[in-house]
Amino acid sequence: MMKLVLLSLVLILMGCKPATDACSNVQEQEMTQSDTCKTDPPSLPDPVGEIPNEALLFSTSVIFTNFEREQEEKVHKALEIIKAVVASREFRKRVYHFTYNGKQAFVDNQGYSNEDIYQILLNASEKLNPGNDHEMDLDLELYYSYKNTVGYTYPNVMRIWMNTKYFNVYTPAEVAGNIFHEWTHKLGFTHDTQYSAARDASVPYALGYIIRNLGKHYE
Repeated sequence: MMKLVLLSLVLILMGCKPATDACSNVQEQEMTQSDTCKTDPPSLPDPVGEIPNEALLFSTSVIFTNFEREQEEKVHKALEIIKAVVASREFRKRVYHFTYNGKQAFVDNQGYSNEDIYQILLNASEKLNPGNDHEMDLDLELYYSYKNTVGYTYPNVMRIWMNTKYFNVYTPAEVAGNIFHEWTHKLGFTHDTQYSAARDASVPYALGYIIRNLGKHYE
């Protein structure tokens, strides 16, 4: 009788084992638009220390040119996404641990380490508007072109031009990624003009992808 009781308990315990989540092993790809399973981003080792206060204070300021009200609202949603992502632990981990070709560093990093770049982002001191005010200062203008240029800027102006060919169909998270990409140019970061895998690992492109992909979870 005792053996039968023990056997019954074992069978009950085995039956309570939780089922495997079909999305639990999904690895989010930085370079793709796919996001089939709405899970949290994959976990990375956590850098030592708490989130800096500057990340929580990070804010935005924007000037609009040629925007309709609905388009302005999309930008404001994108900026809220940027602030949420920057204030997250996952963003810091993604920046700290970014690796290309086996080296923990961005391409075209201007000699800065990943940790330095994270702090530069939080300082938000644009080359043409210096000062560690922790505020992303933006001057945005919409235009239309049939060409495959999502947006562009120049080093001697604060303005960022955004192509409505893409802007109008982009989600707020995609707009956030584009804005962040262009804004890093205002911080002094550059990239190759021709496509390459290395260009995707540059500070503007890589950070734009990180903001876009993490931003999907705040839409």
